[in-house]
Amino acid sequence: MRSGSRFKDWALLSAICAASALPCAAHATLGEPESSARADGEILRGSIQATDHGSYRVHEIQLPSGTLVREYSGADGSVFAVTWHGPFMPNLRQTLGRYFDEYSAAAKAAQTDRRHLRIQLDDLVVQASGHMRAFSGRAYLPHAIPGGVSVEDLN
Repeated sequence: MRSGSRFKDWALLSAICAASALPCAAHATLGEPESSARADGEILRGSIQATDHGSYRVHEIQLPSGTLVREYSGADGSVFAVTWHGPFMPNLRQTLGRYFDEYSAAAKAAQTDRRHLRIQLDDLVVQASGHMRAFSGRAYLPHAIPGGVSVEDLN
């Protein structure tokens, strides 16, 4: 039974890593200017809606694939978090931008359960879960979250 659990852990990690290389998802980039959010809607042919929450703004992009991507930007105009929910994982290489290599190295070394992955580094946190056709997750920069905003607000 233990070897079956290891296989499932390995399968989840492999699926997440493989999905991160697919070109089918969001072009939001963590740590980059929020102006990328407006371009994302056009590039992806998805509908985009922005909502102001005082100390931060949320850009929601509904992709044709059914996945909803939310980009969170602070008062300084940079994206401090990205979340996703839907049938497909976003392209994590594009979504995480310059943080992807750190994520990738940490993901390979991570201990995961069957359906969850959590990477917590000093400057990056990535949480992902799901199974075929039902993925969700978030990536954020802990040091860039505006004051008064909780990680639980990022959903």
